[in-house]
This record gives sequence, C-alpha cells and structure tokens, in this order.
Amino acid sequence: MKNRFSIGQMAKFHNIPVKTLRYYDEIGLFTPVNVDPVSGFRYYSIEQFELLDIIYYLKSMGVPLKQIKLQLEKRNLDSFLDILQKHKEDAEEKIRELESISKRLEHRITESKGKSHESN
Repeated sequence: MKNRFSIGQMAKFHNIPVKTLRYYDEIGLFTPVNVDPVSGFRYYSIEQFELLDIIYYLKSMGVPLKQIKLQLEKRNLDSFLDILQKHKEDAEEKIRELESISKRLEHRITESKGKSHESN
C-alpha cells in the first residue's frame, strides 16, 4: 500500500507503543485511515503524522486525552489557545508550590545543620 503505514511502523516512527495507538483508536482520538477487513491490520497515512505529533505534544503538556479529543473535534484556534493558557497557569501554580516546598526544605536543612553544630 503506497503511502500507508502499519501500526508497527507508525509506532516506530513516532516512538509510541503500539498499545497506545490501539487505545487511541478505541477511544476515537486517532483512528487509522484504513483497517483491512480480513486481517484487521490498521494502516495510517503520512498526512496523519502531524495530527499524532499534535496529540503527543498536548499530552506531554499535561492536557488530558478527553480534552485533546474535544479540541480536535472543534478545530477552533481560540479553544486551543484557551486550553494551552489553562495548562500554562496550572504549570505555574505547580512551580510555585514546588518552590515553596524547596524553601521549607532548605530552611529545615539549615536549621538542622545549626543544631548539629551546636551539639558538637
């Protein structure tokens, strides 16, 4: 099949487990362009490479698959930007929380070192 890639090839090209591609198909997020009716083999087109890259990019940014699916169905730039903005804000909040924890730990370490030197 010209310009068609098996699920194994697609997984290899994108460094994604075959199981993940099967799951994406199952939930209707990323479906093959063709499924052989006899063998059940899934085939993807080169045009789908960009879509899979978008899915994996959003997933790596912490966007839940359900939101990714909704976004892909809408194909609306404003909605897409809203999702990215929300996840940016979530990431910034996590950074603030981790910085607070780091400061408390640093304080505890400094405090403990001081007590250690006092007991010597």
